[in-house]
Amino acid sequence: MVMAFSSDTDLVDLIPDILSLGISSFADYHADAQADIEREIRIKWWSKTGYVGEMKSNLLTSTQWTKASAYLVLWKYALPQLTNWIPEDRFQIMMDHYKARYNDEMASVFADGVEYDYNEDSSISDSEKSVTIISRLVR
Repeated sequence: MVMAFSSDTDLVDLIPDILSLGISSFADYHADAQADIEREIRIKWWSKTGYVGEMKSNLLTSTQWTKASAYLVLWKYALPQLTNWIPEDRFQIMMDHYKARYNDEMASVFADGVEYDYNEDSSISDSEKSVTIISRLVR
């Protein structure tokens, strides 16, 4: 079984009381967040790498995506279940915060370079840590 990029422990690191607010586990949502992140990686990075074939998710360095995954679980899956959907609700404010953190983290990882073990040798060489420049004209 493939481990998700994040776990409930990562959520507790961000919000220590998250598991004592009425829902004891968000375990199922970590796989959903991973699928969302992998789709974003395919759209924003893989399609621009020049690599041939389909992206193999198991060749990504999973720890590179842990923060983004935890932020995404909070923003998109966990906190919406906790809100009362009234103005100025604590959880809605937190959702906005973690959405921004997610977007910032994803941008940072893409800017720093996606680690992908293309040659499947269990190590990431400098050539396998790719920064893809988007929207820049190259002559």
